[in-house]
Amino acid sequence: MTSKWKIALFACTLGVGLGFTNIHAHPMGTVVSTGTNPIVNVAGQRNTDGFFEVLAAPEDQDVVITDLVFSANHSGAGEPTLKLGSGPIVGRYFIFGGTYHGGGPSHFSLQTGIRVPAGDTLLLETYTSNAINYSLSGYYAQP
Repeated sequence: MTSKWKIALFACTLGVGLGFTNIHAHPMGTVVSTGTNPIVNVAGQRNTDGFFEVLAAPEDQDVVITDLVFSANHSGAGEPTLKLGSGPIVGRYFIFGGTYHGGGPSHFSLQTGIRVPAGDTLLLETYTSNAINYSLSGYYAQP
């Protein structure tokens, strides 16, 4: 067999051996809760500074936030910051109001999500004197 055919055969064998591996970036198996409603949604408005509790994860389940929507009223801007009650900052964003530099609602779709461990809380700080509207969605997951 010529060396060209050996190289081609090796490349095909290597391609078949490595090329059919499925890679998944979404929750699979028992990661997502099997409860009757595994979806989590919270929304509201905040117009004062200081961290406040947005949601609390149950003692027996984590919460994974996968989507965030923020908007500032009128012509203001804001810097919504998310942190866990246990301490670490897990997200910081900057948004413009509807009439300020062409701003409007800002949607953040997170590929891996923000995990709030069982029994912990998620806190939000808006860093603005303007009203900030927020909407967070995700799912319950096994710890």
